[in-house]
Amino acid sequence: MRVVDLELALRSPGTGSSAEARLAHPGSQAEAVLLSEAPVVLDASALLRHVLDATAYGRALTAQLFADQGLRAAWARARAQADGANLPLRLRLRLTAATGDLHSLRWETLRDPLTDVPLACDERLRLVRYLASADTRPITLGPKPALRALLVVANLRDLSTYGLAEIDVDGEVGRVRKALGGIPLTVVGDHEDAVSRRATLGAIQAALRAGPAILCLICHGQHADDETTLWLEDDAGNTARVAGRVFGELIAQLARPPLLAVLIACEGGGVSHHSGALAALGPRLAQAGVGAVLAMQAKLSLAAARALLPALFAALATDGAIDRAASVARAALRDGGEWWVPALWLRTRDGRLWEDALTAAGSGGIHAGSIGTLQVVTINGGNVGSIIGSQHTYGAPPSPGPASTGGGRAEAVATQRRRPAQHRDTLAHYLEQLAITGSAHARPEVTAGLREARSGIARAKQALAALGASAEDMPDDTP
Repeated sequence: MRVVDLELALRSPGTGSSAEARLAHPGSQAEAVLLSEAPVVLDASALLRHVLDATAYGRALTAQLFADQGLRAAWARARAQADGANLPLRLRLRLTAATGDLHSLRWETLRDPLTDVPLACDERLRLVRYLASADTRPITLGPKPALRALLVVANLRDLSTYGLAEIDVDGEVGRVRKALGGIPLTVVGDHEDAVSRRATLGAIQAALRAGPAILCLICHGQHADDETTLWLEDDAGNTARVAGRVFGELIAQLARPPLLAVLIACEGGGVSHHSGALAALGPRLAQAGVGAVLAMQAKLSLAAARALLPALFAALATDGAIDRAASVARAALRDGGEWWVPALWLRTRDGRLWEDALTAAGSGGIHAGSIGTLQVVTINGGNVGSIIGSQHTYGAPPSPGPASTGGGRAEAVATQRRRPAQHRDTLAHYLEQLAITGSAHARPEVTAGLREARSGIARAKQALAALGASAEDMPDDTP
C-alpha cells in the first residue's frame, strides 16, 4: 500500500523531551531524517484543563507538540510530498513502553498545525500509535477469506451491585455480526449461539486457541496505579476481576495472537464510565503480539458504538488497511463529537492486516513472478518486531481458454469479483453522505472516500481483465 510515512519518535515525556522526525516516500528506498533532536515539552496538567472539550484539548496538544518551528516545517514538507504524489500521509507516533505517560495523552485530538483541521477524521491521513515489540513471532498476512472473528461480551450478573448497567448482549452480537459481513463469528458470552455462555478467562483462552484473526472484547474495566483490571465472569456469571497483565500474558502465550483486537466498554444505559481502562490495555496487547489494537480512550455512547463498527469493518473489508479503516470509522462519529475516542496502536509497518496476493501494492496490476513476501524488522533498544507476508507465486496472467480453467484461476477470478461489491458498499455510504450535504459542502473524507472506492473498483476490473474474465459495470462506478 503506497503512502508517505512521517514518523515522530517521542522520547521521555515532560521537560527536556525531544522528538525525531523521519520521512519515508514509496518512491525512495531511503528514509530522510528531517530532525533528530527537536525539543518538545508536553504539559499533561495543562491538557487536563481541556479534558471535556476535544477541540480545545486538540489545539493545546498540537501547540505543545509543534511548538518547535523545525517540527512544523517537517510536517509541512510531509504534507506537501503526500499531496504532490496524490498519496495518503501516515502520521506514525512512535511511543515506547518506557514512556507510558505518553499513552495517556489523547493524540487522536491532534489538529493540522497549518490548517487547524482535526487529523483523525481525514481519510487521506492515517493517524496511528506505533509500538515495537519484543515478540519475535511473525505476523502472517493471509488472504481475507481465511479471516475469523471472536466476540467476547462480559455481561455480569452482579453489575447492579456496582451501580453499572447491563450490557445488551444480543444487540452487541447482532451489531458485530452485521458489521463483519461474511467473516465467520464465534461468540463467548450469554448468547444462544455462544460456544461458552460465560465470559470466563478460561473460555476466552480456549476460543483464542482456535486462532481467530479478529478479537472484539466488550466489557467493563478499571484503571488505577498503572494497572488495568477487566471485569470478566466467573463460572456462575458473577464478577471475576482479571488484571490486564494477566490478559496480556494469555495473549503472548498463544501460538497465533489475533491480527486485530477491538476493545470496547459500552453500557446498555448509553455510556461507559470505565472505557479508558481498555485504552490503557491497548499498548499491552500490542506488545504481547497483536498486530493492531483499536481501543476506546473515553466514554462511548451506544449510538456511537452502533456507527463505529459497521464503518470500521466495511472500510477494512476493501483492502485490509486498519489505519485507513480507523480514519473512516472516526469520520463516521464526527457529527456526534466522539471521533477522537478510538485510538489505534499498530505493529505492522504498512497498516495492512491481510495480503492482497493478486494486486501489487500501489499499481493494482497483476505482476508475474513471486509477490507478497515482505519482511520488516524494527530494532529499537532491543525490541524486535517482524512481519512476514504470505508467499504466492503467479506466472503471467492466463489467457482465456481451456488452458486457464484450473482451480487457481477460478479462485483468483472469484476473489476479484468479490472486491467490487465490497468497494461498492463503501461507495454507497459516501454517496449517501454526499446527498445529505451536497457537493459544495462535502467533507474532505467523503470526497477522498468516493475517490478511493472507485479506484478500488477500477483495480478489480483491471485484474479481472488480465485474467480474461468479464466485469460488471454499475452506474456509480465512475463519477
